[in-house]
Amino acid sequence: MLIKKQFSAIAIAALALGSLAGCDSFGSGNVEEGGFLVGIEAATGTDVLVTTDNLMEGVISPVGQGVEQPAWMTFFTAGEYLMLHGYAADNQLTSYTLDDGALITRGPLVTELGLYASCDVDDNTMLVIGLPRAGYEDRVIYTIDKSSMTITKRTATRIDERQDEGLVAWPTDMVVRDGKLFISYYLNGSGEKEDVPSFSTPNSNQARVAVYSYPDMVFEKIITDDRTSDIGVYLGPTALEETEDGTIYSYSTSSLASGFAPTPTNPSGFLRIPAGSTDFDDSYFFNFEQVTGGFKINNAVYAGDGKMVVRLVKADTALWGTYNPVPENPSCVIAIADLNTQTVTEVTDVPLHGGEWGMAHLVHKGKVYINVSTAEEAHIYEIDPATATATQGARIEGNWVKGIFTRYHD
Repeated sequence: MLIKKQFSAIAIAALALGSLAGCDSFGSGNVEEGGFLVGIEAATGTDVLVTTDNLMEGVISPVGQGVEQPAWMTFFTAGEYLMLHGYAADNQLTSYTLDDGALITRGPLVTELGLYASCDVDDNTMLVIGLPRAGYEDRVIYTIDKSSMTITKRTATRIDERQDEGLVAWPTDMVVRDGKLFISYYLNGSGEKEDVPSFSTPNSNQARVAVYSYPDMVFEKIITDDRTSDIGVYLGPTALEETEDGTIYSYSTSSLASGFAPTPTNPSGFLRIPAGSTDFDDSYFFNFEQVTGGFKINNAVYAGDGKMVVRLVKADTALWGTYNPVPENPSCVIAIADLNTQTVTEVTDVPLHGGEWGMAHLVHKGKVYINVSTAEEAHIYEIDPATATATQGARIEGNWVKGIFTRYHD
């Protein structure tokens, strides 16, 4: 087994017992100085955006401060902007930046459809995909001017529609590279066929990415790989991660806990699309599940130098189990996956914890800052991918951190 360090017996036992009740990387910055935005789900369930001077000490609290949000929000970033979007019923997209400590707000921009995938293109432009939660209607790619928060183009597309199977494409992430737009997705029950329930995944034993021209947005092809399963997870914005040399890596969970039912039989793992190519690399498959002895990827964030920070789960947890940040029986573990050596190392400094809707993170100078929540408390942790170690940071007064952003850029 190509694992650098055995997962602790205690962690494995706990995982076996319990079930959980992009623009792909946040702006980089100086974590020793002020100027941070932190999105927190308060204990009341309300989302609040607060500013803080320190991620690693003290308490970050939404009580009596911050900007209360109008709905349950999803958080993502586009370059120097932190984006908040109302989930499901509220299609308002608002951007926030910090300027000398002052919170600058742009928007809201109202879209016809809920937004479920995004990517940053350049200093001026971002893309988001809107789609209905059921049925066979068009998916709409919105081209957005970030500074004015206006829609400059709408592109209607079906991506991969299979009405005979009762399935539609549910996008998980996007990357623009070399004049191409790559969209990862899974096939999801449309709710239009009686024997295929909404959000079921009866055809997921294959990785799929749709390729379009950019900026023309002309559909070109769908690339597939039968060695693993559908790419990404519901509201997990890091399914496609681009490395320093332009290689795009994808992760597949094959996990019931991450929302796939029936559970794919193909193993959880990483694939890659080499720089300059629009196809999967037939010579590369990082079989994560085999290397770790049965663990499955829940979310993964690229940290640089060929390393992924991975939140993983045991295979036998409950459906959608990783979407509860504060479970009674936590079963998530943090590990470092080396994409080059195809080895995995557990970060034993992080306790067993709950999952999230996505994986809030800040990448800066080789370190990754993430949220870790248990039934008792939530903290920001600093992860060092080079040493597979972690340091506990500020305590969060609330359920979990949904977004982290800083105005300080390298």
